[in-house]
Amino acid sequence: MNRTQFEAIRDLPGKVIKADIRFSRRQATAPALTAEGIAIDNEADVDLRLNITFNPEVGSKSFNVHVPGLGPICRVDVDGPAHRPAGRSHKHSVQNERCPDRNLPDGVADRPELAGKSVREVFDIFCGMAQISHEGAFEPPSGDAA
Repeated sequence: MNRTQFEAIRDLPGKVIKADIRFSRRQATAPALTAEGIAIDNEADVDLRLNITFNPEVGSKSFNVHVPGLGPICRVDVDGPAHRPAGRSHKHSVQNERCPDRNLPDGVADRPELAGKSVREVFDIFCGMAQISHEGAFEPPSGDAA
């Protein structure tokens, strides 16, 4: 996937998450709580999946959109480690065909306005940025005090 293809998917209207979102703790990712494999329906019929991770010990949040078999195409990290030149809250996106294989190292944009927000607040902002509507329930993860 290249930048033009990514932008076409990003800008596609009518994307919908129909599923309820619930977080769980898995031994492999403890102490993080995750909601994984959330389908994002879209008119282009691209298999888009959202994974959300929340670490209650440090308050970090990550929203990762990936295409199964291809890799990540967009990620928003909030209150996590800085990714220079951006700070602790930033967005990664596809810039070229190699980005999904390399975990989106290029095209990092600072998003300081997301710092300190709850998982639900960031989810709502993320969905607004990506033109995604959510029709299901959202159960915030325990320990999300923001």
